[in-house]
Amino acid sequence: MPSFSSESWSGVATASVVGILVVAALAFAVVGYVEWSSDANLAHFMSRTTAVAAATSAPILPLKGRTGCPQGNKVLPSTL
Repeated sequence: MPSFSSESWSGVATASVVGILVVAALAFAVVGYVEWSSDANLAHFMSRTTAVAAATSAPILPLKGRTGCPQGNKVLPSTL
């Protein structure tokens, strides 16, 4: 009498296929969640960046005149 019957092998094969399908479903779910959260975070970051840029009315560098450089207060180079 063999120690493994054909019924036990079919059970093992079924369990293996189900296990592989569960792992694949979890992998797709994780990848989908990461992609969704990245898109959501990027949209949130871009909206915050736009709001901050719109709220800032003063230029970062002076357009004309002297700089805050203590070594001679040199004039800024002209832009093209």
